[in-house]
Amino acid sequence: MDMVQSPSLVQQRLRGWQAFALLLGVLGELFLAGDWYGFAAVMPFVMKSLTLTPGEAGFAQGAFAITYAVGMVVWSPLGRKWPARTLFAVGLIGAGVAMVLQASVQSYAALIAMRLVIGFFDAAVWVGTMKLIVGWFPVKRHGLTMSVLLAAFSLAITLDFAIGIPVSATYGWRVFFEWMGVATCVVGLFGALTIKGSPRDLGIRDFQWDDHASTPDHAAAQSAQSSWSVLRSKWVYVGGLAIFGDMFAISAVTTWVVPAFIEIQQMPVASAAVIGTAMGLAQVIVLLIGGWLSDRMARTTMLKVGAAFCVVSALSFVGATLTHLGWPAMLAIAAFSGVVVLSGGAIFSLVSEKYGESLAATAIGFAELGGIVSTFVAPALMGAVIGATHSFTLAFTLFAAVEIAILAVLAFVAR
Repeated sequence: MDMVQSPSLVQQRLRGWQAFALLLGVLGELFLAGDWYGFAAVMPFVMKSLTLTPGEAGFAQGAFAITYAVGMVVWSPLGRKWPARTLFAVGLIGAGVAMVLQASVQSYAALIAMRLVIGFFDAAVWVGTMKLIVGWFPVKRHGLTMSVLLAAFSLAITLDFAIGIPVSATYGWRVFFEWMGVATCVVGLFGALTIKGSPRDLGIRDFQWDDHASTPDHAAAQSAQSSWSVLRSKWVYVGGLAIFGDMFAISAVTTWVVPAFIEIQQMPVASAAVIGTAMGLAQVIVLLIGGWLSDRMARTTMLKVGAAFCVVSALSFVGATLTHLGWPAMLAIAAFSGVVVLSGGAIFSLVSEKYGESLAATAIGFAELGGIVSTFVAPALMGAVIGATHSFTLAFTLFAAVEIAILAVLAFVAR
């Protein structure tokens, strides 16, 4: 049975479950990203409370990526055997408990320990969510659906700044983390009780999407005996490099743009929430546009176009550290930074297309390692440069250089 041959009542039932699966995926991404970047949003408050240096704060934000990467290596192979429901619930409940504990830390070492625990469990959320979407949507719709998930990720960053800063200023950053942790656990429990992994879990055991791919890469992936076989194809590395560029840009701007504007442009701390909100909302809009485009044009082309926009955004921030800007200009540059995620949906839909349903979640998990590495490298490296040289200009120049190098490599290999 496939989507075309299914009776109309069955199709209506499937569409309802598709919408529910996408809703759960959005919720999962909201709290995955909220746990990840909640620290970046309230970093000035935590730095003051725990007396952290810029380098220590940058490492605390980036440390999340160390165990997120370890988690991907652990959870991605399990993604072929474990149901999406289990991965989703274990990840969110584990991360939520650690978020609550993070609210009570009294030292830098304890903060790092909790960030590491959160990172490990959040990796399971990502793999479970990808498996859920691959199970419920055909390849031809992966560009838009995965862009919706990434848009939820960016929306969470927006909400971290829009909610986290006022709450932390009024009640303290610990209260913000406590409520975030409790909400994360609630979503995990809800997923554990409700998730169905695919139409086959509804009793339609011979279900198959009508656009089921038959490319050589897909056939090889479907017949593979081991999930590690995804590493034999170049596409997991192409996707990983593209994700590295996008996430390097997101991590760089999310962590260091607000401190740069406060120090160089003398922006009031109260305005940080507006800047963070502008960056996040712009990412949401760009991701939806990019997802729509990636289902209508070559996804390899989208990868290169996205990398080019990352370069332009990085250069705009270099300029912002060299020139005095008024408030409208700061807001415009922050909003323009949303272009760094234009290719987000294309990256993951390309990987899922190449590896097929049985290995897509695993392949996406391995490719995501590229983004994980960059989320550690970008905040920590830029924080180290700022701490050593007291120059935001040098830090953002390094950001631009990395994006230029990635664009050059993708122009050659993504063909």
